[in-house]
Amino acid sequence: MAALMGFLVEDRLPPAYESEASLLVGPVSGDREVLEAAGQQARTYAGIARTATIVTGAAELVGISPQSLRSKLEDVTASNITRLLTIRARDSDPDRAAAIANAVAAQLSAFATEAAGLTPREGRMRVVERATPSTNDIGPSAGLIVPLAALAGVLGALGLAVLVDALSTTVKNEQELARLAPVAVLGSVDGTRLRALGRPFVVEADPDSEAATGYRLLAAKIELSNGNRPLRSVLVLDAHGGQSGGRLATNLAGALAEGGARVSLIDSGEKDVRELLGFSDEAAASESGVTRGRPLKVGRVMLDRFRVQGSKVTLLQLRSASEPLELERATEVLERVGADADVIVLTTAAVDRSPNGLVWSRAAEATVLVTQRDHTKREQIPAAVETLQLAGANVIGTVLCRDRIL
Repeated sequence: MAALMGFLVEDRLPPAYESEASLLVGPVSGDREVLEAAGQQARTYAGIARTATIVTGAAELVGISPQSLRSKLEDVTASNITRLLTIRARDSDPDRAAAIANAVAAQLSAFATEAAGLTPREGRMRVVERATPSTNDIGPSAGLIVPLAALAGVLGALGLAVLVDALSTTVKNEQELARLAPVAVLGSVDGTRLRALGRPFVVEADPDSEAATGYRLLAAKIELSNGNRPLRSVLVLDAHGGQSGGRLATNLAGALAEGGARVSLIDSGEKDVRELLGFSDEAAASESGVTRGRPLKVGRVMLDRFRVQGSKVTLLQLRSASEPLELERATEVLERVGADADVIVLTTAAVDRSPNGLVWSRAAEATVLVTQRDHTKREQIPAAVETLQLAGANVIGTVLCRDRIL
């Protein structure tokens, strides 16, 4: 029966065509450091290709909706060796498949060109091969669909035996989070607690790791979320009972500073970010490459200031995070801190643990909700987003944190 249904489905499905365009990131030749940097940049561009900034512009060129174009954008891959970025699109119309791939390539190339004044040569890109309409369809294939349908019937029966294991109450992956969250999923990162001497951030301590790439991509998405206007402040906080927001905010600050921005990291919650940076007292601070600066007083709010040596990150920590905070005072703090920084990253206690967190979410330009794999319960995600939105927060998305202690 399953095989028959597979044949009937295959007989009614329209043919599909694929086309791909290729771009080169960085110079054709150069020294090793330049080429390696260009390879890392290619992976970042691969993630940026799926952002609203690129997709919306490409959809206008093709004449379809951004949602339709996103569904037809089959894959965007990058090689850190060849530095080639490949954009592959799929559609029932071969001409439109090629147009989609070329439009995304054009928008991505234009994005890199607009940033040329700030982007080193390893970040420049150009189209090396335009997509052309394919003359051969790639499916559907009866020889593949029919046996797969039969196999699916068998697996479906076996799946009943393991149904209980699948009925977990916590979030497991990005796909599940996307179904639950009423906001965009910005990706997943390792909530890595990793610190090399003098290198407190993952992007510095292990720059070629998957964790570092994840934070760079997250930083790029957050920066692009505000359109053409630079984002000045973003709050990072956990959903109910989470414990990953502090680590994520700290490494996000490091990724933003890696691009040259002056970043102020404000710890306004119960989690002591000083420990995440590798120190808890004055003696440990000097050994960790962190120096104490002059305290900052804004009205009745006092913040201790610490500078991370060799980085453009400054840590500001509230002396009394439990005292009630007024919206006017929180806004004043952000304005005062923002005068000496390009972007502010805040971290506070989880949504259900601190009323002040809701005040900070209203004062900040954007809020990112952190969900912790195998810890955050499914029903807590929409509830946390609703709570933040009722407080007036601009929740731009949620991030899945895959905690890993190194």
